[in-house]
Amino acid sequence: MRRPFPTMDADRECQILYRTLCSLRCRPEGPMPYPAHVISGLETQTDPSVYAWHGRKRLGDEKKPFMVWQYTLAGFGTFLSGTTGERIEMRPGHAFTTLVPSDDFYYLPPESESWTFFWLIIDHPYIVRRVRDRIRLTGPAWRVASRSPLIERALNLFDLVRAASLPDEFAEEADLFAFLTEFERLGHQILYPPLPRERILAEVRKEIISRLPTGLPSVAELADERGMSRTGFTHYFRRTTGLSPARFINQVRLAEVAKLLVSSSLKLSAIAEVTGFADATHLGKVFRRHYYLTPDKYRHVMGSELSDQLKGSSSPN
Repeated sequence: MRRPFPTMDADRECQILYRTLCSLRCRPEGPMPYPAHVISGLETQTDPSVYAWHGRKRLGDEKKPFMVWQYTLAGFGTFLSGTTGERIEMRPGHAFTTLVPSDDFYYLPPESESWTFFWLIIDHPYIVRRVRDRIRLTGPAWRVASRSPLIERALNLFDLVRAASLPDEFAEEADLFAFLTEFERLGHQILYPPLPRERILAEVRKEIISRLPTGLPSVAELADERGMSRTGFTHYFRRTTGLSPARFINQVRLAEVAKLLVSSSLKLSAIAEVTGFADATHLGKVFRRHYYLTPDKYRHVMGSELSDQLKGSSSPN
């Protein structure tokens, strides 16, 4: 049996997610104003003799299957793949997706004291078909970070359904497709994981840009986010990317400066403020060393090129 044991961080994050789910409002029981394609729930199961679902013993139509997406928050259950026969322990931070009807089987095993999870059941034909095609490639059980975009979309759907906040089927479909987009994105990443260099550069770039309005992250802060010492992170980053963290931080910041010079009319002092430079003079010196142009010259040259490109693309053939 495969046992994807979580880290303590995963347990803690899932506890936070559980408290968030518990705090969400729930609509009074009553008919929906439109034919809904999604329902949601939050459960804790403690009796192995009661909680056991087989995909052939639930109501389901081969021609119109529905999907169950279930995310573990605490405890664990077992998922038995009807395709491969593999048994997978579903620990906190793990989700499975199954279609009904199918030969999949999920249950609370006797050795588990409890299994807490939230779920979505979706019967939108297009969504189900796309999900089916994806899990045929990836397998049904995924590790999903509790702060990932997919969980964000699932939580949003859970809330909207429970609170009956969706005004009509069109709004529901929009949120279903937002969930599908993140499901597909994560499935693609599972099939084609980014190379280590690309992954660490993308992660750090995202952190730098998100922090620009309030101040650049230090190398020590970037290291602490990854549970590493400053020296250890610096060696790892340099070995993986060929760059020092400090140099990369500066490159990302200057790229943002260049983008703002061309895409906005902000004064240089304002750009310096939002990108973490002491003042316009400091920005000008650092920018010129990197691009071999002053910021004003760069804005003029690149702005003129962009204008010419736009004129060319809009002119008749």
